[in-house]
Amino acid sequence: MEKALVVCVATVTITVCLFLTWFFWHRANSKERLFLLEKGLDPKETVDKMTSVSLLKMGIIIIGLSTGLLLIYIIDQFTNVNGTLALPILGLSGGISMLIANKAGKENA
Repeated sequence: MEKALVVCVATVTITVCLFLTWFFWHRANSKERLFLLEKGLDPKETVDKMTSVSLLKMGIIIIGLSTGLLLIYIIDQFTNVNGTLALPILGLSGGISMLIANKAGKENA
């Protein structure tokens, strides 16, 4: 019974998070388009240029976090640390990948 409840709560939580992500993403894009139209710019050209840079940044961050997860897995398999280093390693790999993505985004913009 407890296992089914956990699965139900996890499913509802994930669904709500995905909906909120979509909602706020859509809302931000709509506001950005209106702002660009008010300034007299073509939203299509600006958004296309920004999309390629943001996809590059997202890819770098995903690779950095995946590298951190791989490092956590390797450390967990070969040592008796019991997950105490998991959060700091993930934080460091995420932070480093964000710095690299920011630098790469500035070079491509």
